[in-house]
Amino acid sequence: MEPFRFTLLSAGPYDLPTILRGPETGPCVLVLPPLFEEMNRARRLLADLGRALAAKGIGSALADLPGTGDASGLPDVAAWRDATAHLIETLAGRPLRVLAVRGGALLTDGSGSEGLYRISPASSGASLLREMMRAQAIADQERDGTRVSPSVYEARFARGETVALTGYDVTPGTAVDLGALTLPEAAVPLRVSAVEGPPVWRQAEPAPAPAFAAALAEDIAAWMQ
Repeated sequence: MEPFRFTLLSAGPYDLPTILRGPETGPCVLVLPPLFEEMNRARRLLADLGRALAAKGIGSALADLPGTGDASGLPDVAAWRDATAHLIETLAGRPLRVLAVRGGALLTDGSGSEGLYRISPASSGASLLREMMRAQAIADQERDGTRVSPSVYEARFARGETVALTGYDVTPGTAVDLGALTLPEAAVPLRVSAVEGPPVWRQAEPAPAPAFAAALAEDIAAWMQ
């Protein structure tokens, strides 16, 4: 079986760079990755997970949401939620489950799919924003040698400035929308992963975790039966 297929997946008004793995028919998982820098750190895990699912006869689709990865635009919460709904609609021609990791879990309640699987879901967008500001403050202190408080970025948002946080340009509107995000109650059968493994989304560099990916694939496959 080929390792992956790359396509621009049509999802409503969006054409999203998407990695497809596994069979082109039969059960499929839409993977919603973590948001912002956590997405980059988790890519290796999600690639390994997609390959492990493919070996079990389960397809997967991993799309770059607007303003992330290779998708055009700036990060935009409303666009992410809209694109997610359209992705589910596009892929729902086959048995579809949604697999949401960390901040990706904030974007959907799973409506339109047959089930929702969450891995270490973020509790809120506000918590993610605070973590990003803390990480940026540390990076700025290391670069400039002066102490920086996350409140500096809050003040810049209040002045209407776009702020670079962990490699992403965050507009004041996106900061407000992100801060308002909460984890939605699932509208479909839900499983929250109890599989133990390293929190690769918090590690400084993407790191392989093949045993974690294999255990997740085993749990997801059993859940989908």
